Amino acid sequence: STAKVGATTRDTLIQSIRMASDVVKDRGVIGFVVNGSFIDSKSADGFRKCVAKEFSHLYVLNLRGNQRTSGEVSKKEGGKIFDSGSRATIAIIFFVKDSSVPNNTIFYYEVGDYLKREAKLNLLAGFENLESVPFKEITPNHKGDWINQREDAFEKLIPLKRDKKLQNPSIFDINSSGVASGRDPWVY
Repeated sequence: STAKVGATTRDTLIQSIRMASDVVKDRGVIGFVVNGSFIDSKSADGFRKCVAKEFSHLYVLNLRGNQRTSGEVSKKEGGKIFDSGSRATIAIIFFVKDSSVPNNTIFYYEVGDYLKREAKLNLLAGFENLESVPFKEITPNHKGDWINQREDAFEKLIPLKRDKKLQNPSIFDINSSGVASGRDPWVY
């Protein structure tokens, strides 16, 4: 992960999952209704890698509802599960830990586009158990992306500026912020 220690690592969700995981030790089930932004956030790639490795199975029900978007994207997200209580994506996630199971599997379900709050709640009520949810098994990429996986082709291109640590080939040998006089309108 290239993410730095910051607000994401101090998130109460991450801390709660860590504490619950320590309590169940080698075998158990943990369930949370959470802010689902970690599902495809770049800053949560390390968290996704960690839980995918630590738990035997993950069951993620993405109820969407992200209202921190606008226009057509906001309409596609559908209604907010908690009505006016939250503008964030909401997800229900079950973490299953069983040290006797060698594989780590992620099962993912996402509600459809444009669903209103009531339709999402009715959909949830129709699921009798986890087996009745039409999960699809997902395989994370090496960057920890679960959905909306990044393309690797971009990283094969020659970068514009040299990385000081890697000393990789680049188009430009040096870089700077250019002329910065504090009075730029007069300089140009």
